[in-house]
Amino acid sequence: MQKSLKPLRTVSALVSIVALTLVFVDITGTSAAHLGWLAHWQLIPALLAVNVVVLVVLAVATLLFGRLYCSVICPLGIFQDVVSWLRRRTAPRRRRAAGLFRYRKAATGLRYSLLALMTVLLAAGLSGLIATSFAGLLDPYSAYGRIAGQLMVPAWRPAFDAAAALAAENGTFITSGIAPAAAFSWPVAAVAGASLLVVVVMAWMWGRRYCTDICPVGTLLGVLSRWSLFRPVIDTDRCNGCGRCGRTCKAQCIDTRHHEIDMSRCVVCMDCIGNCTQNAITYRLRKKSKVPKEPENHKDHKTPTTPSDPGRRSFLVGTAIAGAALAVSAADKTTDGGLSPLLAKQPRRGLRRPVPPGAPSLAWLTARCTACQLCVSACPQGIIKPDTSAASFMQPRLIFTGGYCLPGCTRCSEVCPTGALKPLTADVKAMTSIGTAIVDADACLMAQGVDCGNCARRCPAGAITIITGPDGRRRPVVDESRCIGCGSCEYHCPVGLNTGGPSAAICVQGRLTAVSPL
Repeated sequence: MQKSLKPLRTVSALVSIVALTLVFVDITGTSAAHLGWLAHWQLIPALLAVNVVVLVVLAVATLLFGRLYCSVICPLGIFQDVVSWLRRRTAPRRRRAAGLFRYRKAATGLRYSLLALMTVLLAAGLSGLIATSFAGLLDPYSAYGRIAGQLMVPAWRPAFDAAAALAAENGTFITSGIAPAAAFSWPVAAVAGASLLVVVVMAWMWGRRYCTDICPVGTLLGVLSRWSLFRPVIDTDRCNGCGRCGRTCKAQCIDTRHHEIDMSRCVVCMDCIGNCTQNAITYRLRKKSKVPKEPENHKDHKTPTTPSDPGRRSFLVGTAIAGAALAVSAADKTTDGGLSPLLAKQPRRGLRRPVPPGAPSLAWLTARCTACQLCVSACPQGIIKPDTSAASFMQPRLIFTGGYCLPGCTRCSEVCPTGALKPLTADVKAMTSIGTAIVDADACLMAQGVDCGNCARRCPAGAITIITGPDGRRRPVVDESRCIGCGSCEYHCPVGLNTGGPSAAICVQGRLTAVSPL
């Protein structure tokens, strides 16, 4: 039974990381809908969303079984196990026999300093002083999300598009649920690349040292796991002192000399149980027992002692419009009614940035978004992109130069795990205003005598009308009470396309607070 724990944990971890990766690297467009709930079981997002059920379940699970979260649920932790496995597979046989790891003392000062730093960053973000995305730099889930969204998607997408083109030539048409490379951002990709480099190097050289020394989530769970009821225990009567368990422990937390396991760093990977040839390590209920004091003349045969458990402080925190939107078909994303090609324009500078629907306000989003990039990856229109400003670095913003927000689409609000985007129904989303269209009359083609009216024809809310001014020229006028800020007008505006202008003549400016019918 004990020997089956390691393969059971391994299979569970692989299923978990593959499923969560598919949520970010969504080929079919259905993974986020069916597997997006996995993101809600990550600790920091659950803390920001005040998801009491998830927080209680994770805390109870840690008190019962130890840091099982780190080896089965956390994608970055499981990824480190994959790197360590590759290291073992590629190491020389002699090096593998000698063991890749050794016991070392816990870096207590570094661990709790980084935990305190993340606590301060989260508190500052929630207070509106800085963007919470800076705390997300230390969050393992958000770090893995950026790696998946900014590095994995650009890697597989060209191959997928080539396969789709080849299939189309043979009469088979396949589509993808997300826009081609729409989410890519060089600054965010640089952050993701740096995180990937640090994690891979540390996992290759020292196993789980990132989890035991750097990760604040691991440190916090380590506080609880000190008192876990179930834990790996060394039976000194069976142990022959070979030290194999310590040499193969990725967390470097097994002191084979004293037959002790540091539960604050143990990630319950079960490797020690699977590797012990004497069956001297078992995962069982903790037992409290008095241990006789070691005789001074028998220093080479130390009896196991119950490790001290010093307490540590921890921190706990429209149906009508939707119908009209169907008439404005998303199928014409690449053509203006089949007449002329629509190419990406440049967003207009100086306007307040629109944020995805579901955020009650810009301040709300800034305070709760850890920049995991899940909404960016999940957007089927590819209009949600990472912001590059210092005030909201890596957090989502809407850019309508290459698409617009379908009033009936609620994908981003469904997948957000932190509560930065609150879930919306399609009817409520269709009537929620996230911005207002602003017309540049001088840049409009109608001011030049061209009978355009694209923005009015394409507006799903019917908020734009064409009027005749005192000068006899026609021009678009926006009814701000009806405009929902979907960006259809900006996307379909031909100015900036065939006229050579830098941006559209009608652009969407975000609201400080979203206007909802509820």
